Amino acid sequence: MTESPYAFFDVYVDVAAPETIADRLRTAPGGIEVPVTGRHDLIAGPLWITAAHNDYRTWARADPADFLQWPTVREGETSPGATPAEVVEAVAALLRTLWGMGYRALASCDFEDELPDAGGIARYR
Repeated sequence: MTESPYAFFDVYVDVAAPETIADRLRTAPGGIEVPVTGRHDLIAGPLWITAAHNDYRTWARADPADFLQWPTVREGETSPGATPAEVVEAVAALLRTLWGMGYRALASCDFEDELPDAGGIARYR
């Protein structure tokens, strides 16, 4: 069975502490619904999202626009049975909420071309 290209995604965020994002998303007015499932884990519609420090980050001076160097990555997967449209809208809502709070955020996934600003890359070129 082939895995859906909508099954997994990453959202890189330029913030030092993953818990900051979780706390802000939980209280975001007009943002996405985020019931708590763990200290840094969130559920947003058909998405299950974990937060972690970016293990690929190098600590040398890097281009600040290089999202692979941003300190936090939110890794996500989708609920079984979620439609591609539901997944795209939920990830888009997550990105719009993060951007609205002033964070630099970028999605890396197989469907980033279906997201606002190509998942965010168009914002940082």
